[in-house]
Amino acid sequence: MRSFPEAARSLHVAAWLVGAACGLHSHAAHALDRVQSTYLMKCGGCHGVEGRSDNTFIPVLRDNVGIYLCSAEGRAYVARVPNVSMSLIRDDALLAQVLNFVIFRLGGASTPANAQPFTAAEIHTLRQKPLSPTDLEPVRAGVIQRALAACAAQH
Repeated sequence: MRSFPEAARSLHVAAWLVGAACGLHSHAAHALDRVQSTYLMKCGGCHGVEGRSDNTFIPVLRDNVGIYLCSAEGRAYVARVPNVSMSLIRDDALLAQVLNFVIFRLGGASTPANAQPFTAAEIHTLRQKPLSPTDLEPVRAGVIQRALAACAAQH
């Protein structure tokens, strides 16, 4: 088991890495805001501090996740994924802010220029109908294929 100072140092390093990944630092360290801290604690363990997972069962967010917003189906999918819709982040406004951080900051150039931020009301509605975790991979494959086609049609 890690000592408290060792664990605190690890958290500080992880927080700095999130800030660096999101362009928050030049050379000086900056404190994470509530949204970034929530992403780090609730999402970063699987999706990676910088939004880069190993891309096996956990999708890479960095420079990829914005594609979902090319279609209404993809947009709904992002909020209905079980780990989002059933997240321990019960505050709809905070969850919307975290999703917006993921889409607009981590999604980078993959996010369409006309993408609109999620709202608390939208999250509240969408999370009432979570997707089933048992067929998530084939559902995701279909949604992403249609979202990619929608992105291509927009250009």
